[in-house]
Amino acid sequence: MTHSARVREQNHKLNDRFFPRSLPRYVDRFRELTDLLSRNTQLVVHLGAGTVDLEPHLESGSAKPRLLNLDLSLEDLRENPGNLRVCGNAEALPLSSSSADLICAEHVFEHFPQPLLCLQECFRVLRSGGNLVVSGPNGRSYIALAARLTPLSFHNWVRRLAQGSNGQHVKGFPTFYRFSSPPAMCRRARHVGFEIVSIETFVGAPCYTTFLPVVHVGFIAYHLLLEKLRPLFNFHRTSVAVFRKPLGNR
Repeated sequence: MTHSARVREQNHKLNDRFFPRSLPRYVDRFRELTDLLSRNTQLVVHLGAGTVDLEPHLESGSAKPRLLNLDLSLEDLRENPGNLRVCGNAEALPLSSSSADLICAEHVFEHFPQPLLCLQECFRVLRSGGNLVVSGPNGRSYIALAARLTPLSFHNWVRRLAQGSNGQHVKGFPTFYRFSSPPAMCRRARHVGFEIVSIETFVGAPCYTTFLPVVHVGFIAYHLLLEKLRPLFNFHRTSVAVFRKPLGNR
């Protein structure tokens, strides 16, 4: 094992110690909401699916809804194991109005230069009473600040260092953070016509500094402080929100 691999392994152990699995994690909450809101539905749209298949996280059995994986990248969709895959633009969804019961968007909206257009399309495509589940980074977090101040190539380089040679390198995309803080999310969702069902915030363990000895310990301390301050200030790292198209609205 190389020195860098040992550093990453040790820092991952520190993450597990200070941020145990028992603590709420945004990805678990996103999956839980996806499962809960997909029950008794017919069509679920995974917006910006890429290579990720949400099929295992949907209700099982005869009442299981159809899952449509939609992404702008045909290359990524080819690697998606889902049965129903569509290449399309979120600003002009290739779907009929009032055709979907649930739309899931995991860490996608921060990449949209015009999130309002995407929200309008989601509102159009959802049936009356349908839900939009969104997760994404807080645009006011230190990670978002670093992304604004550095080129995308630097962001990808840091990711590769943090994941190591055995990690699955996920290519980055330009970020705009125009739908990434709870106030902005509520304001834009209401403008389109959505009802705000819930917005939850999460901090979690630091993941971009696991290749750094000593420095990572400082980031652990900082994240623990953020966890304490989260109920008082908008210093969280990730939001998970649910928006609903009002009943009777077509």
